[in-house]
Amino acid sequence: MFSVKFKTTEELPEPSPRLIDQVIGQDEAVKIVLSAVKNKRNAILLGEPGVGKSMIVKAVGEILDEFGEFTPYYVIAKPNLKNMERPIVEVIDGYYKEKKKELPKINFNAPSSFTLLIVMIIAILVSQMIIKTMPADYLLAAVAITSMIVLIFGFIIVFSSLLGARASMPSVSPSDLEPVLLYECKKRPLVRASAYNVTRLLGDVKHCPLGGKPPLGTPPHKRIILGAIHEAHRGILYVDEIKTMPLEVQDYILTALQDKKLPISGRNPNSSGATVETNPIPCDFILIMSGNMDDIYNLRAPLVDRIDYKIVLKDKMDNTLENRDKILQFIVQEIRNNKLNHMTYEACCEIVKIAQYLAGSKDKLTLRLRLLANIIKMANDLAMGKEIEEILKNFKDKDYKPLEKKGKVYIDAEHVRKVFESGIYSMEKQVAINYIKNFKRYKHIVPNDTPKVGVIYGLAVLGRGGVGDVTKIVVQILESKNPATHLLNISGDIAKHSITLASALSKKLIANGKLPLPKKDIDLSDKEIYIQFSQSYSKIDGDSATAAVCLAIISALLEIPLKQDFAITGSLDLTGNILAVGGINEKIEAAKRYGFKRVIIPEANMIDVIEREGIEIIPAKTLDDIIPLVFDY
Repeated sequence: MFSVKFKTTEELPEPSPRLIDQVIGQDEAVKIVLSAVKNKRNAILLGEPGVGKSMIVKAVGEILDEFGEFTPYYVIAKPNLKNMERPIVEVIDGYYKEKKKELPKINFNAPSSFTLLIVMIIAILVSQMIIKTMPADYLLAAVAITSMIVLIFGFIIVFSSLLGARASMPSVSPSDLEPVLLYECKKRPLVRASAYNVTRLLGDVKHCPLGGKPPLGTPPHKRIILGAIHEAHRGILYVDEIKTMPLEVQDYILTALQDKKLPISGRNPNSSGATVETNPIPCDFILIMSGNMDDIYNLRAPLVDRIDYKIVLKDKMDNTLENRDKILQFIVQEIRNNKLNHMTYEACCEIVKIAQYLAGSKDKLTLRLRLLANIIKMANDLAMGKEIEEILKNFKDKDYKPLEKKGKVYIDAEHVRKVFESGIYSMEKQVAINYIKNFKRYKHIVPNDTPKVGVIYGLAVLGRGGVGDVTKIVVQILESKNPATHLLNISGDIAKHSITLASALSKKLIANGKLPLPKKDIDLSDKEIYIQFSQSYSKIDGDSATAAVCLAIISALLEIPLKQDFAITGSLDLTGNILAVGGINEKIEAAKRYGFKRVIIPEANMIDVIEREGIEIIPAKTLDDIIPLVFDY
C-alpha cells in the first residue's frame, strides 16, 4: 500500500513546517501560481471545494519575501484645509516614526482687565479735556457720552474677569489637524478578502453623528478605513468566493487594476461618510481569485481578460505508490496540525480506500482533501468516545476506582469505516441514507424471485453524496391504434431521451430477428409501450438505465421472462454497445445491500471497481453478452 512500513503514524517523520511542501497533488498549479507571482501576473484558481485553492495561496504567501526586494511603506491621512470633505491620503516609503511637534496656535487671548482699565482712564481724561474746551451748550451731552464710555468699559472688565471670556473662539482644535496613520506595511503583504464584503475589500468612511465637522465632529481624515485592495499594495490581493462578488465591486477592481490607484468614499448613502472622498490611493497589487468551475461565468468579461493565468485544479490523481504516499503525508499533517491521536496502518489503508470511493474509481484517488480531513477528525472523535464511555461506566459503580492506563488511544480502521458508512462527513450523503432507510421497507423489491416478464432491477445513485439504490423497472405492452412509448415517473430530460432510445433499439432488434432468443412474429405497428420506474420518488435524470429498460421491453414484447437474481446498470448506443456510467461502486454496494446474487456492469467500468467481494460482478461489452445471462428460456 505504502512505500514505508509502520504500525502507527507516530513512527513516521514530522511533516515539513512549510505550507508549500504540504500541498498535495497540485504540483502543476503551484508552479503556475509561483510563476504568476514572480512575474507580477494576475491569476484565478478554479476547482471543486476542498481541493486546496486557499492552501496554495497561503503557501505562496509564506515565501513572498523570496520574490525580490521589497520597500516598506506606511499610509497616512491628513486634512485638506481647503475642503475638509476631501482628505488627503499619502503612501510614504520607509518605516513610520511618530513625530511630536507643536502645531502653530491659531487662537489668541482676550485683553486683560488691567489693560481695559488703563484704556478706560485714558478715555476719561481725553473726554475731560474735550469738555473743558466745549461751549456750555454742549456740556450736558459731553457728560452723557463720558458716562456711557465708563459704563461700557466697566461692563467689559467685569464680564472678562468673572467669566474669562475671550475676544474670539477657536474654530479648529490643533489635534484636528494632526495626520493619522492608517496602515504600516513592513513586508510584502498577502491580504485576503471575501468577495461579498464590500467594505473590507474597497474601504469605507466611518459615520459621524455630529456631521464630521470640527470642533464638534470627528474630522473626515480620521474616519477613513483602508480596504484590502489598498493594504495589498506591492503585494497580493486574494479574493475568495468570486461567485458572491457584486458587479459594481468588479468594476472597482477593474479600475484598480488599470489605474493602480483607487479613492475611498463612504459606502452608506445615509451616513455622513457618504459626502467624503479621498484622493486616488495607490494600490498596485497582484490579484489572485478563486472559486468553483462555474463561478467564472459570474465575472465581467473585461475583468476576466485582465486575469493572465486561469488555473483549473485537479480533483483526483492516479492511484500510484507515489500518490498513496502523498495521502499518507496528508494524514500525518492532519494529525500533527490538529493534535489528533495517531492512526494505525490499517486505518491509513482505509483512508486510501475512501479516497478511491470519493474519486469514483479504483485507479484514482480524490484530491478533495477537506472531506478526508473531516473523516479523519471524526474518526478521532469516535476513538476518544470509547475511552469516555469507559470512564462514564466506571463512575456508575458504587466504589469508584481510577481507571488503569491501558495504553495510548489509536484511530483504527473500524473508526474510519464507521464514519464513512454513516455519512456524517457529508450533508448530501446523510440525506440520501435517510431517504433509503425511510423508503426501503415500502419498496416492493424482491431479489432472487421467480423469473418475470417485463420486470427488471436497475441501479441508481442518489444525490451528490453518492449513495446507491435499486430501482424496479416494469414494462407493459398494450394493443393500440396509436402506438407510442409512455414514460412514467421520469422527470429528467436525459433519462427521457435515453429511454426513448432504448425503446427504438429494442424494436429494431426484434424486427431484425437477430436476437439470441426464441423467434416470435410480432406486429410492432400496434404496440403501445408503458415504462414505469416503480416507486421512484426522487428525480431520475441519467442514461444508466438504458440497458435495463431495453431488456425489459424485449422481455415484454417477446413474453420471455427475465431472471430476478441480478441488478444491472449501463448505457447503450444505437448499435447495442454497453457504455460506461458513473457511481459504479455505489451501485454495486446497493445491489449487495438488497441481497442480489449478481450485478451486471459495463466492461469499461471494471477498472473502477474497488470492492469485489460479496456479489458476483459480471462485465458486459454488448447487449448480446447480456441476453443469454438474464433471460429464462
